[in-house]
This record gives sequence, C-alpha cells and structure tokens, in this order.
Amino acid sequence: MKKISTLALASLLISTVACAQAPVFTTVNSSGKDIFAGVKLESKGMEPETYLLQVSSEALTSSKVSLPTELSHREVVALFPADKNRLVVMSQRTVEQGDRPQFHSYNPEKKEWKKLAEVDCVSFAKVKVEKKTLTLSCLETNAKGEEVESKKQVAFRDLILTQPGEVTLPMAKVEKDSVRAELLGDTFEWKELKVGQDKKEKVFRP
Repeated sequence: MKKISTLALASLLISTVACAQAPVFTTVNSSGKDIFAGVKLESKGMEPETYLLQVSSEALTSSKVSLPTELSHREVVALFPADKNRLVVMSQRTVEQGDRPQFHSYNPEKKEWKKLAEVDCVSFAKVKVEKKTLTLSCLETNAKGEEVESKKQVAFRDLILTQPGEVTLPMAKVEKDSVRAELLGDTFEWKELKVGQDKKEKVFRP
C-alpha cells in the first residue's frame, strides 16, 4: 500500500467535507410524549445518511436516535404517533426513481425497532390515517401514459395509530396539547426545528 503524504490526506479530507451538504430536516411529528424529526445528510455521489432527532417536550433537550442498518440510507418521509408512545416511521429510498415505502415501529422507552410492512406506491402526497390502517393516494401512469390516482392500504395488527385524519405530506408542523413544533426554512431544506411548551420555546438544528 502506498503511503499518503500529510498534505494529500488533508486535501482529501477537505474535499470530502466540501462535498457534504448541511444536514436538513425532512418531517416532524409528536409521539404523544416527545417531538421527533427526520434528518438527512447528503454527500455528492453518496447515499444520504439519516437519523431521528428526539426532543423532550418537557425539558426541551435533544438527542440523536440512530436508525437500524437497513434504514440508515433511507429518507424518513413521515412519522405517525401510535399507542404506548410508539412511533410509526415511514421511509423511502428517494434517489433516482425511489422504491417502495417501508414502515417500521419505534419504541422510545425500549429503543426497539420492528419492521411492519411495505407498500407498492412510489409516488404519493396524501395519506388517510385510521386506527389500524394507513391509506396512501398513489400517483401512477397507466397504459395510455396518463397519470391516475389509486389507493393503497397498509394494515397494522399490533399497534393503534393515535392521530386519525387526512395528512398531506410533507409534514412540517405539529401541535399536541400544549406542545408545538415547526420546521423552519425552505420546503425540503428545513435547517431548524422550533419547539414550544407553554411559554418556553427553543430552536434546534440537526
């Protein structure tokens, strides 16, 4: 193996850092107890690195939640609160043509992840949330080359979703009881997360 000079190594490190963009938020929601936000860090020519930022709604302190290996390069596109303060994490590989969205549950108390399902729906924007199901409004191209909408449903057996209703993605704002959270910045390029509890308020960066 050839030795690399200190100058060459420093130059390589600088180039690598220069290619990496600042991390941005992708979505936000409340588990009922804490605020969670998806984060991605992109580098040119590389798969994005992703994780969750967890903010305590009482102390307004943050911590990083690493995703399981199979999700580490998938973008967190939506978060849905469930019973027992659990969270349903919806992820998708968004580079090139994208792939099937996957759904995992996350238990913050036990720090446990579990894969729930995936659905054949590459392009979507609206989601109907019910207690045991999510229904995606999928945009597809038919044989005539026309864009049509179809419904794809994902059912969950072992958990109950706690925020039923119609959701339009991306989710950039949430309000639960006295807690509120909002992503700040340009759409899909949110660089700050503002969280408020009663009269307290704090801004977080990924």
